[in-house]
Amino acid sequence: MKYILGHLNPDTDTICSALVYEDFLKQKGVEAKAMALGHLNNETKFIFEKFSITAPDHVHELPHGSEIILLDHNEEKQSIKNVNNLDIVEIIDHHKVKIETDKPISILIKPLGSSCSIIAEKYLETGFPSESEKLGVGHPTLSKTNASLLIAGIISDTLFFRSPTTTQTDKDLVEKLNQIAQIEDLEKFSLEMFDAKSDLGDMPIEEVVRLDYKVFDFGGKNYGIGVMETTNKDYGINRKDEISAKLKEIKEKDNLAGVFFSIIDILEEKNYTLTSGDEETELFTELFNAENQNGILFVDKLISRKKQIVPKFEKHFTDARRFTQKNHQR
Repeated sequence: MKYILGHLNPDTDTICSALVYEDFLKQKGVEAKAMALGHLNNETKFIFEKFSITAPDHVHELPHGSEIILLDHNEEKQSIKNVNNLDIVEIIDHHKVKIETDKPISILIKPLGSSCSIIAEKYLETGFPSESEKLGVGHPTLSKTNASLLIAGIISDTLFFRSPTTTQTDKDLVEKLNQIAQIEDLEKFSLEMFDAKSDLGDMPIEEVVRLDYKVFDFGGKNYGIGVMETTNKDYGINRKDEISAKLKEIKEKDNLAGVFFSIIDILEEKNYTLTSGDEETELFTELFNAENQNGILFVDKLISRKKQIVPKFEKHFTDARRFTQKNHQR
């Protein structure tokens, strides 16, 4: 059995790509099972209800030596708890490579807007056949439901092509997928998805912060970065004091160098960031030329953690390390 695992705090792309890849492998005669490393967000729940999908089982650990496929991530900090005791046999991702393996494995990394785009391309390699165009054993067919899931994942991760991570390939794939899925109004569907994601009600503040949260190693120190992509930015802004307090708590509890939480207005393409302390506020302001609006750091057109936020942090800490090394050599 090969277990297909997306990242911790799963989003729509990581869950949908895992489920559809499970079907792809099964059609090729491979025993596989998609699992979720956490609870589904409201956007994913909306999609599953709309297309009558059963959610994958949750898992925190797997038996020692289990074969796993990492989807939509390849960093240990973003993976299953006992990943170092498992047998990674394949990685499919659209992020940069960070993990090391002790043997050659199949790795497919593509600079596309979502992991669902990569899985869609795997079907495209077989002619993108629908269920009505079965090509025989070894040629997986793409059902209307799975085509819909792939579209949902692409729309979610690219913010319906608003994100700078979007490529022309992502747009072309959605067009081809929708020939099978037949979603009548993609714009309307995307807004329904984003509205569902934004409906957090009275969710506990730590759950809000960790809904889309990842830990990164910058210059040998760990930083947490959470994002809330929303059509209702006021939900987060109105809870800024609660969020800021929780960020400080998470920083201490998880022994992090800092924590950042970006409220991203999907439709207006604006970023409102809160931090865990004064040093983090100063750093974020410096890196992104942010405007401090009563404790909220505002930046226009800063909407992608992967493409815009993380690379800035990485460059800053890399440059700082090089500067320190040069001074030591003098």
